[in-house]
Amino acid sequence: MKALKFITSALILTAAGVAVGMLFAPQKGSRTRRKISELNHDYNDYLSDRFDEFVDFISHPLENAEDEAKRIAKKAKAKANKIAAKVN
Repeated sequence: MKALKFITSALILTAAGVAVGMLFAPQKGSRTRRKISELNHDYNDYLSDRFDEFVDFISHPLENAEDEAKRIAKKAKAKANKIAAKVN
């Protein structure tokens, strides 16, 4: 968790540093705004991809657990039916 906070902080500070540097750069304002917009788009794509990877990483074990639970429930139901058949 500490590593995640560190990486997040580093990314935010890097983005802020780039933005401040661009704001003080000797360029036309429209060009600077376009660059900031492009960087924002790039960062959004990057973060979206990382988030999707994280969701996949988290959801994969959960899907396996769901499949395993269904398999166990099916097996238990079959055993219960066998026992019920013997009792009747």
